[in-house]
Amino acid sequence: MTAMTRSHRFTLTIGLCAALCACSAPTFKSDFSASVTFTPAALSALKAANETAFLEAYYYGAPTETTKEKANESGQIELGEDQVTFDPATPSVHVAGNGLDLEHLKSVEGGKVSVDLSVHSGTDRADVIKCQATTAALTDLQTKPVTLTCDAA
Repeated sequence: MTAMTRSHRFTLTIGLCAALCACSAPTFKSDFSASVTFTPAALSALKAANETAFLEAYYYGAPTETTKEKANESGQIELGEDQVTFDPATPSVHVAGNGLDLEHLKSVEGGKVSVDLSVHSGTDRADVIKCQATTAALTDLQTKPVTLTCDAA
């Protein structure tokens, strides 16, 4: 085997190892699911107003020591939000997490994301429903989806 062939094999081996390492690197999972239950009165109010519903997910986290000056008035680093419109007749909602700003995760202590979840009727008019809101860690939502309950407003 020539020195050139050995060098070429070594380069290919290093390249292959680098590619395999890159493929096996963990990626941040941002999606989750939630369930929404509606009382008969809430369903009736939505139907009477010809409304859909949407789930809003607001993402945030505690700042690191070096990012405290970037925190909002509540002392949190804002990481974005998602709004997912869904049919109340099919109340299981999948949130892809596309609104979560992954670039700013390094500004959050331990990369731990919290999510405020709320449900509203589907237009800019006053809500025809009132729903329980909840806050949970994103990792908790991914392992055990929550159920939010809605009634007529």
